[in-house]
Amino acid sequence: MILGQVPGPRRAPLLWGSGVLSAVLLVWMNLGFALPFAELTGGRAMPDLDIESTVQSLLDLKAMLEARPEAAELLRGMHLGPDLLLPAILGLFLLLLMRRVAKGASLYGRPAERLLPILMALPVAYALIDYAENAVSLMLIAPSTPSPDAATRLAQALVWLTRLKFVALVVSGILVLRLAFGPKPSAE
Repeated sequence: MILGQVPGPRRAPLLWGSGVLSAVLLVWMNLGFALPFAELTGGRAMPDLDIESTVQSLLDLKAMLEARPEAAELLRGMHLGPDLLLPAILGLFLLLLMRRVAKGASLYGRPAERLLPILMALPVAYALIDYAENAVSLMLIAPSTPSPDAATRLAQALVWLTRLKFVALVVSGILVLRLAFGPKPSAE
């Protein structure tokens, strides 16, 4: 069971600290940025949180934010504030948690510890993709003023980066749960 494998905060301060800090950053981002952004834009989600966004919806949002600089500033503030830390902290938390629960776990009939380098690549990929997504969003949204062709290319990249970010994040979470609660290797 996962709780039996994860030591307390005194024995694993980095694991617990990164988990708590990730939660605090997520709450801050949602309460301090995402909710006010939705209020200023008539219910629109921030691009980072909208997995169903399309190139056209992002270009429409870009046009809307040019007319509503306070909403654009909220998005920019999130990227240059808590979203500067969250990908690294959450990626570290998932990495440490995955490493912890892999001990004694089995994945596809093999000890998970042998697959750990591959498994740990997912949280790293999540963090790198999230940072790339943030950079592309900053290049697309006001006060940045890309040409129409560049804006379309940035919107295309943002659509895919957002989806890849969520894939890496969700698969990392599923693997942690699978390692924590899945079958243990048989003694041969």
